[in-house]
Order: sequence, then C-alpha cells, then structure tokens
Amino acid sequence: MKSQSYMDRALRAQDPRYARILGKLGYRRRDMQARRPIDPEEELKVLREQYQDVVGKRPYHGWDTETLKAKIAEAKG
Repeated sequence: MKSQSYMDRALRAQDPRYARILGKLGYRRRDMQARRPIDPEEELKVLREQYQDVVGKRPYHGWDTETLKAKIAEAKG
C-alpha cells in the first residue's frame, strides 16, 4: 500500500483553506471551492427582514440571530 503524502490528504480535505491554497497551485476542484464566511451583521439584517415579512411588524432590536430564528419558526407554525 502506497503511503499518502501531505498533498494527497490535503486534496481529500474539505477545509476551505486547502481549497484556496491548492487552487492557486493549479489543483482546483469543483468540490473544494472556498466558501465566503457569513457576515454576522448581514445575517442579522436578513433575519430582521424575514421576521418583518412573516410577522408583519418590526423585530425587537435587542434580539440576536438565534432568537430571531426561533421567533420566525414559531410564527411559521
């Protein structure tokens, strides 16, 4: 059995850091696309808009993303 090199293990990994580095080296694969991290402020903004659409009124400004997700799920049924 052939021993695995660092490059073999890196190509199989799903870590976006490997995708970015190996893509620059010419080893780009479709399943290794680096994902853009979700901006917490952007996610909160989207959830507030979604809450307003579902409930019909603006959300409390002190709610975090987890609370908003729970309130939206509760309102949807």
